[in-house]
Amino acid sequence: MKTSRFLILSLLFAANLAFAEMHEAEIKIKNSPCLGQTIEEVLKNKIHIRSQRDLGWQTFDEEGHVEVERAFLMNKSMQLRFRWRLNADGSITPVSKRAESLCTGEAE
Repeated sequence: MKTSRFLILSLLFAANLAFAEMHEAEIKIKNSPCLGQTIEEVLKNKIHIRSQRDLGWQTFDEEGHVEVERAFLMNKSMQLRFRWRLNADGSITPVSKRAESLCTGEAE
């Protein structure tokens, strides 16, 4: 009985740490500078300008690093996806072409 409680507590603790790491990655990317604002502010402005449906932020654990994505629904079949990778050194790398062009002012 004690072993199973310890195992459950250990799993909950590990899951909580993983969740905290993913949430921290999302916050870091949202607050990264972009065109004199943050990435989140630039994307919020895109929503209002084009009236896209916001599908929100998602975080993924990808082969030893964390990737964060923001998606918008243009119509029933087209989505705009902006995706970044948080590297081990804390730097951020755009993964998708849309994310790459967002902070250069060339995004769609």
